[in-house]
Amino acid sequence: MIVQFISAIALAILALLFCWAIFRTLKKPMPKHLYPIVAAASVIAYGIYSEYTWADRTIAQLPASIEVVHELAGTSMFSPWSFVIARTDRISMVDKASIRRNDDLPDHVMTELLLMQRFAPVIRVPQLVDCTRQRRTDVTNNAQYDEDGLPSNAKWENLDSEHPLLRALCTDA
Repeated sequence: MIVQFISAIALAILALLFCWAIFRTLKKPMPKHLYPIVAAASVIAYGIYSEYTWADRTIAQLPASIEVVHELAGTSMFSPWSFVIARTDRISMVDKASIRRNDDLPDHVMTELLLMQRFAPVIRVPQLVDCTRQRRTDVTNNAQYDEDGLPSNAKWENLDSEHPLLRALCTDA
């Protein structure tokens, strides 16, 4: 967050210098009331740019093995423009390099779902996906397994056949 603050201040200074240079070229004095208006407008514009592009910038920096399965858009009363055009607040991703399969259960895939939110640490949620029955469950530390190797106390969630998690994990199965 400190990087965004420093970037906003630097942008405000550059915008002020640019306006000053324009008025200097026109050989007119820059009105005193224009200084805070230019600084505030540039900081607000940078904030809007930063919050609307963080997801794309973050996704562009991810390794090729990571596939985005869901982007959650959101709004905030502190950003009234987000009610007109919603911004991406959270991203769910799967690292295809972390996919594990069991030869005894070929229709089941275990992986980690990565949940990312702006200004928050990445949360890793182990997932077990049943490709045949189109369902998923979180794999917790207190999971109990039956003789087949499946969690016996799992709370399965049914998924739509076009769910991005199924498309990401089960197309290779």
